[in-house]
Amino acid sequence: QEAQPSRHERQTTAPASAAPPLDDARVGAAKRGDPSAWESAYLVYGRALMGYLMMRLENRDDAAEALSETFARAIDKASAFRGDAYAFRAWLFSIARNVSTDQHRFRARLVVIPELPETDDRPQPSGDDLAILAEDVAEIRRGFARLPEADQEVLWLRVCSGLSAADVGKVLGKKAGAVRMQQLRALDSLRGQMTL
Repeated sequence: QEAQPSRHERQTTAPASAAPPLDDARVGAAKRGDPSAWESAYLVYGRALMGYLMMRLENRDDAAEALSETFARAIDKASAFRGDAYAFRAWLFSIARNVSTDQHRFRARLVVIPELPETDDRPQPSGDDLAILAEDVAEIRRGFARLPEADQEVLWLRVCSGLSAADVGKVLGKKAGAVRMQQLRALDSLRGQMTL
């Protein structure tokens, strides 16, 4: 098992945006079942967890249900959690990953009739800049969707959710170096798919 980096190592190697917004005191309060600490955790990490679950489940309703289940499981298991605020964030993503895996297994047993996509009746903004941005975003999304699922997951956790390589390693059961290498290969692959 890989040794966990010290707090000093995480603070000097992680980007500033990766610092956990919850401090150790709030995490301790959450472990004791303090509802305001859990509300803080939800407000701080809920959006990133929802994005991660949307990437894994590809359905907003399933992701919202999985987010609720993630926090329910976390609250139930909080007293057994060992670690600091950095480990707490990775722990929540690990729970979210397990919940989404459970939902995939459940879905595999169901026969689902696909729904027609809803149309958006809201007026859409216009302009050349918005059109170019929309094309760029669509191209990135298409490229991201063509990546293997494991690469999508690493990029989502590292780039979109801001987890350190060590924390992503904890979530995925890999070493930090392997996470960094997979991230580099995935970004190279994504870059290769982009038209210039």
